[in-house]
Amino acid sequence: MDHSSRMLHAFALRMTVLLAVLAVSSPALAQVNAESLRPNPLRAGWSGGVEGSFALSRGNIELLDIGGGGRVQYQTLHPLPPSQEGVSAPLPYIAQRVFLTGSARFAERAQSAFINQAFVHARWTGMWHERVGTDVFAQYQFNEFLRMQGRAVAGTGVRVEIVHAPGFMMWGGSGYMFEYNRISVLPGAADAPETFEHRWTNYLTMRLALLANRLLLQNTLYYQPRFDDFTDFRVLEEFEALSKVTELFGLGATLSVLHDSAPPTGVKETDLRLMSTLRLSF
Repeated sequence: MDHSSRMLHAFALRMTVLLAVLAVSSPALAQVNAESLRPNPLRAGWSGGVEGSFALSRGNIELLDIGGGGRVQYQTLHPLPPSQEGVSAPLPYIAQRVFLTGSARFAERAQSAFINQAFVHARWTGMWHERVGTDVFAQYQFNEFLRMQGRAVAGTGVRVEIVHAPGFMMWGGSGYMFEYNRISVLPGAADAPETFEHRWTNYLTMRLALLANRLLLQNTLYYQPRFDDFTDFRVLEEFEALSKVTELFGLGATLSVLHDSAPPTGVKETDLRLMSTLRLSF
């Protein structure tokens, strides 16, 4: 093997090790961001998107990592007032939106699984006024390595469009959420295997469009305390960036931080995840 071949082989090996380390150090979060960044949030009619990932290594490093997700939605808009000559048309407002989103990921190293999780989330948003409306949602998920055998969530709340401009948008919501959890209890722990919880769910999202809408930045913050015990709460902070290569294809990155003040025994309170994405939108 010549010098250049050895250099290439060493680089490939180091990149494989790096990918394996990133996979191990990027835990899957138990909370789901339903307000994830969408390239065209005000498009009427049907739209959606898919993304996926796959990594395979055999030999000195045994690694398999498979993940994928998708979203489909139908949306209508409030009618716009008659446009005036020489004046740019205002941004439309959402009237009704129904969407379904889900994802799954499985990863193993040396034939030992270290990620096994999936979720599905459905939501209906009805904006009865251009800026004020309601959300109704339901969700189911599991995450084996956060000791979550199953979590079912349903709730409703109010949604408010706070800022609605071409370059910057901000919206938020607040409401009630019922949660059922089925936990894989650590041997010897005093955790209840099943819990029924009533939570106050709140979110705030800010979206910035730059470079003629080719670069999108979005930040979403969730705060979900229990109504009967405000010391039991979850916070999810998620920052997303998406660079649109074409109208259909984009490259992005997501930084997520989740804090659960009362996780199951054996599960850490705070998780951090930094990941890159390839996204196809239609």
